[in-house]
Amino acid sequence: MNKYFSFVLILAAGVAIAVAPERTYPFKQPAKMEMLRPGEVQPQGWLRDWCVTAKNGYISRMDEVDQAFPRAWNRDFHPRGKYLDWVDPNKGAWCTEGGAYWFEGLVRLAWELDDADLKAYAKQRLEPLLERMNPKAIAFVYWMDRTDPKQMEEIERANHGFIVGASGRTTRAMLAYWEATGDERALRALKWCLDDPRFYFFGNPITLPAAGCDTWRYCGDEKLAAAIDNFFATKPYPERWPAMRYGLPVKPEAIHMRARTDSDPNHNWEWRLQHGVLCFESMLSWVKGTLWTGDGKYLANVRSWLDFQEKHTRQPHGVTVADEQFGWAGPNRGTETCTVAGDILLYATLAGVTGEGRFADHVERSFFNAGAACVSRDFMRHVYFQSPNRVEAHGKFHAGPGGQGGIFKTKHWPLCCTAALTRILPGYVQWMWMKPAEGGLAAILYAPNTLETELDGTTVKIETTTDYPFNETLEMSVKTGKPTTFPLKLRVPEWCDKPTIAVNGAPANLIVGPDGFTVLDREWKTGEKVTLKFPMAARFETMRDYNNGGKPYCSVSYGPLLFAYGLPEKDENTAVEGARKEWKLDSSQSAAAIEVARVPMPAKWDWPLDAPLKLRTKAADGAALELVPYGCARLRISMFPDVSPKLPHCERVK
Repeated sequence: MNKYFSFVLILAAGVAIAVAPERTYPFKQPAKMEMLRPGEVQPQGWLRDWCVTAKNGYISRMDEVDQAFPRAWNRDFHPRGKYLDWVDPNKGAWCTEGGAYWFEGLVRLAWELDDADLKAYAKQRLEPLLERMNPKAIAFVYWMDRTDPKQMEEIERANHGFIVGASGRTTRAMLAYWEATGDERALRALKWCLDDPRFYFFGNPITLPAAGCDTWRYCGDEKLAAAIDNFFATKPYPERWPAMRYGLPVKPEAIHMRARTDSDPNHNWEWRLQHGVLCFESMLSWVKGTLWTGDGKYLANVRSWLDFQEKHTRQPHGVTVADEQFGWAGPNRGTETCTVAGDILLYATLAGVTGEGRFADHVERSFFNAGAACVSRDFMRHVYFQSPNRVEAHGKFHAGPGGQGGIFKTKHWPLCCTAALTRILPGYVQWMWMKPAEGGLAAILYAPNTLETELDGTTVKIETTTDYPFNETLEMSVKTGKPTTFPLKLRVPEWCDKPTIAVNGAPANLIVGPDGFTVLDREWKTGEKVTLKFPMAARFETMRDYNNGGKPYCSVSYGPLLFAYGLPEKDENTAVEGARKEWKLDSSQSAAAIEVARVPMPAKWDWPLDAPLKLRTKAADGAALELVPYGCARLRISMFPDVSPKLPHCERVK
């Protein structure tokens, strides 16, 4: 359970607090680990470089990107009627969803960088909600009245309460702000947003139950508890509330996986091939359902959906196909940037709830690959869809902005991905460390960072110095207010065969538990160091593309990084003329030819095509082939046609 922390007066943000909030009220089934507050983990090294670029890009400049963003939850934009839906770009309520995504990234990053200007900006953007929320509001729709049945009907008619689903997303920004500042207005606004049981069934996705659970931990409010109880006591009716299906176990026979062609009309929408981000957002509520009720079926059902996706739809970069529907994995299938953000949030949540390191392995895979590839190096352009192979800007995607969704642009309509990409980087930073229920600290995700928190009244600071994942070694330096004993849990990635650990320079026995963690339970004092080494080896994954008759492909990974042939670039949308675009591998031969090349990290990290870590091998025709991390290549081939006569039998199958 989190303790109270002393704070100084935050003048720039205009918020004075004496203590940070404490999660006082326990779930029936506690999570194995608790997430920390924004700012307890701060990025360092190459990760800080990327965070500063993000701050100077979209995260501080979103109001400049499109006229919709200044309208997000402001004092003057109060949509009604059909404009409570998202579809009208000028008058519709889309900006409430966009503001939710953006504010979440804005608040987290402001405190992670300890940036006074960014903190003040975050407060400014949330102030209308802090000021104007009232007990009659419909979720965060403070300009409408829940006591008026006609207004409730008005909300539901607009795409089944779209704006209430957007409110549920907005709760994450408000919770982060509450956790960072202790501003009581934030907790009050959350309670008013979440205390009516009718709201929990609005929206696609279903987002309020998860928010209700997280808010209740801080206040124990009886009205919130009653609303949450009502939701989980209601039988899921997928035909009435589409997002409720994720509270039921997956039935593979009911999911009609099929190829989509260019002639397939966009309106031919099937719930069985659902929009990826809506799936992940809804699953968060069902994961919380197991914690709230103590009934393991909700978590088990989420696992069944994710196992199905892992088998059929997971791309080599870690995230499912979602362009915008689920589908078979393949080199030219797309993944929506919103889905990348949703994937990372869901799997990080699962890592905390279950304590299983494999979910954190998934987060690293998604973040270092798909998370890096969706946004430009200056953090001011992005793709709506990414695909494992991208030899030209225009794709063959069937929904959303279609083929145009594969082009790096300042914005895409719908604007959801423009906003959602701001969540990816700050979320990863915050979730790198967690607090196990049994006490101590747990390193969940890896990259250079500084953790500063409190354990049993003692300040503990751990600085992780590393170039991971571009190198194999991590050094953790410990500082404590006084010598203190606690367990330090360290995740050991599943892909690593021969990890090593040393304490103060002396090799230590590394035993990996069934949860994927090793534990150092001892007294810690200032000056002590832990050194981890995760040796990496090239791995070849084979699979078949059932969008294209089962054609075999292979991909190459090294540690958590997917590798790709990076086409020489004029810019992120244009390859140098004459660049080779056809490459094949023989997976039975290429692995033996792999060579690893490393040079020092650049002075400033921006995911350069001339990467500090490269793999060299031979193509099927004998030509030399140099591969770089997937996130460094904006034009690339990462799924290679596999010409091996000995294709293994373990490839993912139909």
